Amino acid sequence: MKYKVTYYDYDTDSTITKNCIDIDYNTVDKTFSFYPVDNPPRIYRSVVIDHPIVSIYQNDRGLRITVDGYQCIKSGGYW
Repeated sequence: MKYKVTYYDYDTDSTITKNCIDIDYNTVDKTFSFYPVDNPPRIYRSVVIDHPIVSIYQNDRGLRITVDGYQCIKSGGYW
C-alpha cells in the first residue's frame, strides 16, 4: 500500500508532502508515527503525531485515512 503524508517538517520549518513507510500507532503513548521517504533516499527520521484523531473514508477512488494531531514546531509549542 502506498502512503502519502502532509506534515510539518522541523528541519525546513514548513509543511511538506511526501511518501512514507512504516506507519505505527503506539497505544501506550497514544502517538502516531511514520517515516517520510526522500527522493533520492537519505537518512529516515520518524515523525511523531501526539494525540492523534484517525478518520477513515472510502469512495470510488479508494481508501483515505486522515490523522489529525499535534507536532512540536521549531519556534516552540505545537502545531
